[in-house]
Amino acid sequence: MSTVLMGILAFGFSNPSKIREANNYDFFYFVISVSFLILTPKFLLAASYLISLVLRLFKARYFSRILLMSSLIISLGLMINIGYGITFGRKTLRVIKQEIYLDSLPDALDKTTIVQISDIHLGGFKDDSFIRRAADEINSFHPDLILFTGDMVNNYYQEMLGFEDEFAAMKASFGKYAILGNHDYGDYSNWESKEQKQINHQTLEGMIEDAGFELLLNESAKIDINNESVEIIGVENWGHPPFPQYADLDMAMKNTEKQSFKILMTHDPAHWADRVIEKTDVPLSLSGHTHAAQSGIQFAGIEFSPMYFIQKYWGGLYKHGNQYLYVNRGIGCVGLLGRIEMAPEITVLTLRSK
Repeated sequence: MSTVLMGILAFGFSNPSKIREANNYDFFYFVISVSFLILTPKFLLAASYLISLVLRLFKARYFSRILLMSSLIISLGLMINIGYGITFGRKTLRVIKQEIYLDSLPDALDKTTIVQISDIHLGGFKDDSFIRRAADEINSFHPDLILFTGDMVNNYYQEMLGFEDEFAAMKASFGKYAILGNHDYGDYSNWESKEQKQINHQTLEGMIEDAGFELLLNESAKIDINNESVEIIGVENWGHPPFPQYADLDMAMKNTEKQSFKILMTHDPAHWADRVIEKTDVPLSLSGHTHAAQSGIQFAGIEFSPMYFIQKYWGGLYKHGNQYLYVNRGIGCVGLLGRIEMAPEITVLTLRSK
């Protein structure tokens, strides 16, 4: 089995340019998912075996046997858990309800309801049934606002074809707003020309707007809720080198009013730490991007993802002074076609005044 798997990996990644040109992700997802399913338990077993050899050198055969048996049981459980995440976990919709108490929130905006969705990656879906279910769930909360924080597709606008009605069906009393994520620019694909890439990008923007979302590209939108001014600020993706940093927060906030209540949408939560806190007066920011690594541990109310070692703000609510950040764990999958203890998330945020 290991030989077959290594052969698949060698074949799949021997020519990485072909992967970047692919618009069908089935083989790519298959390779990543099977590798994760088989190699992760084997890595644990191999590490345990090496430790057991050390224990035997010190005549601790009893502890060596306990270690090997324990690792075997844990590896089996891990394989079952990964298999479940690939088969069912990515289809199990999770609704997280979060109240956020804000010092600067006017009383008239108390109990304003925002539904946040993020990182849909439509290239990983075979049909529209899951997105239709998500739309029905979103509408059941009768939100004031729906905010989408980027990564509609993996690379290509064609991935959105067949899903337009589901996004158009999402309803909010005061509007739907969207920004772009790192995958929405097509930077992860090889293009025959800059013009081809630009057409792909512009077509995707048009499709998002045709679905009823106002796309904010380093700009803001002013709305009135209960006679209070609310400004939704949206920046383009704040990328990590070597990818471009399209975000321009100064430009996005150029026309905002000092007295208005502001909500910032920025795809990458690292942008909040680097450009927002202590440098702006924006009380609430919303991000996605991390997917919470699509894997983690949830036990006794404690949640942890290995994404923490890469991205400090990987999922949930964070606070710095009087400024808040919520990081949505995403709906779709990229790379690993599965979610292990980190189900697809719809976030229902209720703003509360103190």
